[in-house]
Amino acid sequence: MTILKTSSQRLTQWGRLVIFVWVVASNPSHADDLEGFQRWLTDMRQEALALQVSQAAVDATLNQVNYLPKVIELDRKQPEFVTSFSAYVNRRIQPRVVAKGKQMMQDYHGVLYVVEEVYHVPREVLVAFWGLETNFGGFMGDIPLASALATLSYEGRRADFFKRELLNLMRVVDREQRYDSPVVGSWAGATGHMQFMPTTLLKYGVDADADGKIDIWGSYPDVFSSAANYLAQAGWQPGQPVSIQVTLPEGFDYSQAQWQHNKPVAAWVQAGVAGVPDSVLSLPQAAILLPQGFDGPAYMVFPNFDVIMQWNRSVNYALAVGLLSQQLGQESYTLLMPPEPAALSYQQMWSLQEALNARGYDCGIPDGFPGAKTQAAIRRYQARLGLPQDGYAGAEIYSRLTEQVQSAQ
Repeated sequence: MTILKTSSQRLTQWGRLVIFVWVVASNPSHADDLEGFQRWLTDMRQEALALQVSQAAVDATLNQVNYLPKVIELDRKQPEFVTSFSAYVNRRIQPRVVAKGKQMMQDYHGVLYVVEEVYHVPREVLVAFWGLETNFGGFMGDIPLASALATLSYEGRRADFFKRELLNLMRVVDREQRYDSPVVGSWAGATGHMQFMPTTLLKYGVDADADGKIDIWGSYPDVFSSAANYLAQAGWQPGQPVSIQVTLPEGFDYSQAQWQHNKPVAAWVQAGVAGVPDSVLSLPQAAILLPQGFDGPAYMVFPNFDVIMQWNRSVNYALAVGLLSQQLGQESYTLLMPPEPAALSYQQMWSLQEALNARGYDCGIPDGFPGAKTQAAIRRYQARLGLPQDGYAGAEIYSRLTEQVQSAQ
């Protein structure tokens, strides 16, 4: 297929070339990186063609790609990891968000009813995802998706993941014939009302309105059906909650409060966990989470929490989906919790991980994110000091560790 270039397209390409040359000339230290990125794009183009992506899709996707340094900066500062739990939840689940979500449930009652009947995912959950992802479609991102994915793939931290997403973006362009309509979205490569990654869209997208296209940008039947299809196939359990807030007994073994450290609900109740409704007493699997340490709120989480973690592997996010869906199902808005001091910054978290390693508590290569290995290392450190073993990377542990490392130097 031959695509004729208009004069405006030629001018756009000329403008991009001028900008590229100016950036290289004015910032020589950046020149090698930009040249390397252009070589990488050439290789990416050949690889896509070898994988049977059409020439039209490759051209439509890669011809307008630019390297975006801001994307790399944002990748190092994901708010789900550097914002405290209560600050995150109180910011994301405000009265206006709950009110708008309830209004959206009324506005799209018919579509949501059909989707719920087909996929058995509650409308409150779907609308909670919608609100958290894009403010109910208010902002779906304006960054060229191909540029974001190419930048993240070239940068190398998760190169294989983003390379696959870029290839699948080309396949989306092919399937939906979006040759003249560039896909835009978030800096992380997600797009549409529910912020699907290209691979997710290819696998779980649904043409619910039967117009021959899977339109997660403009068709609400497609939007809600695609999200519900993903959740259903990920293992959504109809009739079960995401989480409930509970009260832990005095003397509780906080080392047991870990994601995927599951017990039957009845066993937790027998251990003294209070505030558990009768409706979940017979459920065979639940875990306890302490998102801001042993002196913060405690949540019992169920298999549907695990499903949300497949969507977004952030405990803060998964709890927020459950909490917002609960608010949408209530008649009045309830203040969730008071604010807490700010969580550790990315740099502080990195320093904490270095300090753990220096003290012999292996948490792997420092990356600035409080993952499972970091939490396990903190628990070992807390056990040695006789502290509650909640694994929480808070200010107290940070101060203890960094002061000890400094005094040892």
